Amino acid sequence: MKRITSVVKRYPLVTFFILAYAFAWGLVLLTKVSLLFGFLALFGPAAAAILVSAASEGRSGVRALFGRVTIWRVGLRWYVVALGLPAVLSLGVVGLGLALGMPAAIQFSELSPLTVTLFILVIGEELGWRGYALPRLQARYGALWASLILGLLWAGWHLPNQLIPGLEFYGYGFPAFALYVVGMTVLFTWLSNHTSGSIWIAWLFHAAINGSGGFLFIGDNERQMWLGTIVFAAAALIIVTIHGANLARRTTTPKESTFIEQPLPQKQ
Repeated sequence: MKRITSVVKRYPLVTFFILAYAFAWGLVLLTKVSLLFGFLALFGPAAAAILVSAASEGRSGVRALFGRVTIWRVGLRWYVVALGLPAVLSLGVVGLGLALGMPAAIQFSELSPLTVTLFILVIGEELGWRGYALPRLQARYGALWASLILGLLWAGWHLPNQLIPGLEFYGYGFPAFALYVVGMTVLFTWLSNHTSGSIWIAWLFHAAINGSGGFLFIGDNERQMWLGTIVFAAAALIIVTIHGANLARRTTTPKESTFIEQPLPQKQ
């Protein structure tokens, strides 16, 4: 046990991503038994974040992780951004499709119990991606590179959805999905850097993206994915152009610098 704890302390980020993948992929494989396992898989990143925080930082690390959920006093405008920007981008997807002459039979989906459930459960992802991984990646690589790395790893985490029949993204082109998620991640980082790393705001943003994409569906999954990739990439490019590669991130603080993984001292 001491050896495992030592490895976790030395490589917390690597351990986090391994566990996040292992928990989620293992549960997704059980969706043929019950779709409930698919919902539980959404908490893979949260479970990984909690376990790694506890092993590497103790109770104080777990408290700090959950403390980011309670950061809600960030200003009204960031609530408007978190809930409104996804709707604007979804309208952009529809508009781009029409501009390109694509047939767009827009479907305004009803608010279903499944939509509400997913709206709530994405907190399990955000506790891991934005709560645990993002601040540590930013401390080591900077905001833009952290976003690109996290975006690719986040996209890869969804890979079973592309391969297992009956799941949401089955049969989609993974390159389009990966680019879509990377562009989205840049926006998440920009929003997080403006809201003191609030998981609450990231949760609302994530849920609003899922919800608005469902309400403004143009009738073709693959076409919507590619158009969404273009729109989110354009939005990310605008943010990078305005704020630069730091994405409005403040200078690294002494506390944040502790997120950078360092080799453990060797016994003499």
